[in-house]
Order: sequence, then C-alpha cells, then structure tokens
Amino acid sequence: MTRDPAGEPSTRAIEAWRALSLACLRPGERGALTVLEHAGRRALAPVWPVGQVLAAAIDLAELTDDLDDVERLVVGLRRFASGDGYRPTPRARRRYYDDNAWLGLCFAQLHLQTGEARWLRRARKVFRFVREGQDPDGGMRWVEGRRARHTCSAAPAAQLALRLHLADGDEATLAFGRHTLAWLDDTLRVRGELYADHIDHRRVDATLWTYNQGSAVGAHTLLHAATGEARPLDQARRTAASSLRRFGADRTWRHPPVFNAVWFRNLLALDATTSIAGVQAALDAYLDRAWREGRDVAGLFTAGGIGSYDGSPAIDAAGLVQLLALRAWPRARLPLVG
Repeated sequence: MTRDPAGEPSTRAIEAWRALSLACLRPGERGALTVLEHAGRRALAPVWPVGQVLAAAIDLAELTDDLDDVERLVVGLRRFASGDGYRPTPRARRRYYDDNAWLGLCFAQLHLQTGEARWLRRARKVFRFVREGQDPDGGMRWVEGRRARHTCSAAPAAQLALRLHLADGDEATLAFGRHTLAWLDDTLRVRGELYADHIDHRRVDATLWTYNQGSAVGAHTLLHAATGEARPLDQARRTAASSLRRFGADRTWRHPPVFNAVWFRNLLALDATTSIAGVQAALDAYLDRAWREGRDVAGLFTAGGIGSYDGSPAIDAAGLVQLLALRAWPRARLPLVG
C-alpha cells in the first residue's frame, strides 16, 4: 500500500468514515446514531448493515480512542431489539441467526478492546438467542422458522461461542463451537478446502463467497486458541491459502466489500497467529484499487465496477472502513478481531 502520509491506511480509514457519516448516518432519539439505507433518502437500514457499520466504528476506535460513534450506534440498535436478539427490521417477525452472530462478535471484540464487562454481557445475551438456531440434524439455521442451514450462520455462531469460552472457560460454549464446526466441515466443506453457501432440503448450494471462507477460518483459528489443538489451525491455514488462490484480484473486486471485509479480517487475525503468505499483499492491492477506482464524488465506494452487497452504499463503505482501519492496527492486536 502507498506509504506517503496522505495514503496511510489510518488516514484513509478516517476519511472514508467521514464520507460514510455525512452520507448515511443521522442522529436519532435519545442520543442514537441511525444508519440510512441510501444516501439522501429517509429509509433506515436493516440490522445487518447497521451491524457492519458498527463493526467499522469499532475497528476505527482502536486507532482514534474515540468510542462516541460506537456508543451511539449501539443505542440505535434498540429499535431492532427482540428478546435476547435483534430483528432485521423493527416490525419483522423472524430474526436471523447470522445477523445476531455478527452483532455478538462486535460486542465480544468491544470487550477485548476496552476490557469493559458490559460488552461481554451483551455478547452473552445475544448468544442465548443464537444458540436457539441449532438444527436437530446439525448446523445452524439461517432464520427462525426455516430449515436452511448456512455457512454464514454456522461459522460466526461458532466464533461467538468460542470467544465466550475464551473469556470465561465455559465448557458448554466450547462444546457448541466444536460441534458446529464439525458439522460445517462434514456438510459444507467442498472442493479445495473451501465452504459452500448453504444446504436446504439436502441440496447443497456450492456457491463460493469470500465471507464464508473468512468466517470458517476465524472459527477454526479460535478453536485452536481455545484448545491448543493443531488440527483446527491446520484447517484454517488450508482454507486461507486456498481462498487466496481462488479469489484473485478481479474476482475479489466483484465481490461485495462487506464480504471481503469478513474474509480479510479473519485472514489477518490468522496471519497474526501464524504467517500466511500473500494475505497482506492481496489486501493492499484491493484497498489501493478501491481508493483509486472505487470512490465516487461523495467519497463512497460505488464507482469503477466495485462489487456491492445490494446497491446500498452504507454497508459497502462500512466494509472498506473496516479493512482500512485494520490494515493500520498493530499486528499484535489483530487476534482480537472477530
């Protein structure tokens, strides 16, 4: 990555966050910070984009020591709250297990960054809902009331369970993480040590996405941290190396930035544990191209044919802010990332 002062990742992360804030963040009631689905429109974003904006704010706070936006975004989550979990929209009936696992990982990372017990309590509360998604036949359901089981629900749920075990030594969360990962490896691990998207009625959708590989890498890395066993770390290394070969520069460019954020953040955490060839070079190439070609006149990442999650800029910008911030983190802190 370019190393002149204006091109430092931390400088770019702050500038990208400023553009995201101006376009898509608005003050809400009782000190909340709300996320707009589209710049200049009134519709508020669902909880999945809000969670990724929160993740970006958490990652940036490691560099700035300013948690004000983090605190206000958490206040904004109240409108989605339902029991121990969060709805995708305030009026939705069904909650998504993956949405909630991502939020739980945000709270767990906040606990690790700040040492504050309140964030760990929030992570535990969310996990009480997430664990309800276990299917009797194994794996994690994607959404309440349906049987489809996804890598994007199983792997982050295992990550969250293992983070909680590492925090308090609870054997139940270790067993959950181990069991969920065993199912994932047996059912959705496909060619080249990579992970398919989901299984529904015994039919496997073998689509390969960057974020599924990253979540699986992160979960196996944490299982190694929790147990000291070599096999999970070996699996994480194989999947990381295979995914780097599979997703070359052009294919990564077409993937949604938020998917690439999940992929790279977990690869960076693994690389800080055991060196993985090519991770930093691939990330630097992606971030440099995003900065040169992907930004529009508002500083959002909508130009140059860069991938998009659903055409709404907040979640796309959040993914790039995460990666720009994490690229500036001290290497020794990267294992805190979820």
